Amino acid sequence: MVEFTWMTGGKQGSGIDVALGLFSRVMMSFGYNIYGYREYFSNIKGMHSFFTVRVSDKKIASIPSKVDMAIFFDNESVLGEKNERGEAVHDGHIRDIKEGGVLIVDSKLDKNKIGRQDITILDIDFDAIITSVAKKLGKRTSEVVIAKNIICVAASCYLIGLDEAATVEAIREEFAKKPKSVVDLDISVSNETVDYLKKRSETIAKETLNHVKSKGIEPIKKLEDVPSTTQLYMEGFASTAIGKAIAGCKMQIYYPITPASDESVFIESHPELGIRVVQPESELAVLAMTTGAAIAGARASSSTSGPGLSLMSETVTWAGMNEVPIVLVDHQRGAPATGQPTRTEQPDLMFAVHQGHGDFGRIILAPGDIEESIKMTAEAFNYAEVYQLPVIVLGEKAISQGSMNIDKKTITNIKDSYKINRGKLVENVDSGYKRFKFTKDNISERILPGNPNAIFWLTGDEHDEWGHVSEDPNNRIKMMEKRNGKYQQILGDLKQEEKFTLTGNPEEADLLLVTWGGPVTAAREAISGKKVALLQIKLIHPLPSEVNEILKKAKKVAILEENITAQLKQHIASVTGFVIPNEILKYNGRLVRYDEVADAIDRVIKGEKKVVLNGY
Repeated sequence: MVEFTWMTGGKQGSGIDVALGLFSRVMMSFGYNIYGYREYFSNIKGMHSFFTVRVSDKKIASIPSKVDMAIFFDNESVLGEKNERGEAVHDGHIRDIKEGGVLIVDSKLDKNKIGRQDITILDIDFDAIITSVAKKLGKRTSEVVIAKNIICVAASCYLIGLDEAATVEAIREEFAKKPKSVVDLDISVSNETVDYLKKRSETIAKETLNHVKSKGIEPIKKLEDVPSTTQLYMEGFASTAIGKAIAGCKMQIYYPITPASDESVFIESHPELGIRVVQPESELAVLAMTTGAAIAGARASSSTSGPGLSLMSETVTWAGMNEVPIVLVDHQRGAPATGQPTRTEQPDLMFAVHQGHGDFGRIILAPGDIEESIKMTAEAFNYAEVYQLPVIVLGEKAISQGSMNIDKKTITNIKDSYKINRGKLVENVDSGYKRFKFTKDNISERILPGNPNAIFWLTGDEHDEWGHVSEDPNNRIKMMEKRNGKYQQILGDLKQEEKFTLTGNPEEADLLLVTWGGPVTAAREAISGKKVALLQIKLIHPLPSEVNEILKKAKKVAILEENITAQLKQHIASVTGFVIPNEILKYNGRLVRYDEVADAIDRVIKGEKKVVLNGY
């Protein structure tokens, strides 16, 4: 079995993203599964940013707290950094390297400052490599220094025993749309890095390199069965975009906000998806346009994050009042207010369930990984149109900023099995059409504007079956019950796998762990080898009735969430009356790691009621 975790980092704007993509593509070309995650400060350029990539011969979608190898663009990534007031901006990544691991640093760094005797430390002269390449290509060093990311990837791949040709091929693939001069420069830097290391292994540092290869990191070999031809490298924000394309979404209206903007930029850069992207002047305009497009017949959507979702609240209630099928994807981030724009959290569950003033029907979904994000985002459009209400998909930075390999067949299978269901959308009606007609299932026929037999009114006021403003108390009761009376139909229609996933037997397990969204992948791996059952709730609202029965059967129950108030726990208690007694919470803005969840599970089983995770 192969398990290897790699980290790289430096200042934002120095090519960290490229390093992640290159290293991941090299590993995929050797047949391995990868999962990567990005951490970065909320500024455009200059602050610290880093990536962690896990490599395995088994399917993975989470990362551990410690890495096997780390290589950094700058010394601040190693030792940490302070601001002008002397306060720590970050503590550096020395602590993140496992015992027996490898740290590769710039030769300018004094290795005595590192203070780790239990790891292998190898220094590389970045300046020498850059100067040599610049001289050979007749360029200034300032033109080559940007390729430090290539040095990091090439050095790492060489030290773990990979053929340098794989790195070169990954460069060609990553920069296929770049000018030839850029590709040639990066290939030259990669080759120069390998030559530099080969020379060192023959002269001054042979013993160090041998230790890296034999003691620190086991050489990674190409797997016999390499599925690379069917594997795609996918970043999380692309999953919701692809889900929208599969669903036949025609309008994506958004206002820039971290971390949601990446999804809209991806759609805009892929016109083959067939989705028109519009960026108006504000979040208020965004949802007004989204709602208008849906009324006109387009499958329409927006993507935002917590602050944007807050600003959209009034129009969400208008869509709820008029039973307009819209889909919103909320890529959650640290809150409240501006909060932590570039960190992950799950602060919006209760807000999404109760968003806006008044009571009206809505559906809240929470995918747990990239594959589920594709499928559940696509299904959201069917739910919106069948039940004629707003649907909110609760994503989060933990998913949207993750990256992994996914089989093309997986996407093809989702696409082939997906059937567009527009519900009671009709083309023709007889005269006397009632847009909000009272029906047994509380869902009326819907027709697009422009039909001479179907004149109807849409208003934010309470209305009658035609849409006329009405203050009649009996009509008010009927309309309130109509808009809020769709939940039993929804819960009855949806299959179990659309509502929740139960792994293991709660009655026999020492613990039933309940979770949702981003922590799901870490939880799946954390329970391996333990007598623990896992309940992943996908349909947050309306809450599946089966949840209460499952909870009551368990010996011990704990909730796992990325917020301080255990919002899913609160929601479950308000609906079922069952109060989950144990909590595993993380709210420092950082990704939930599978090993810290495994440790927390053991602590809860032993009797701790509340465990707060603080892994970086």
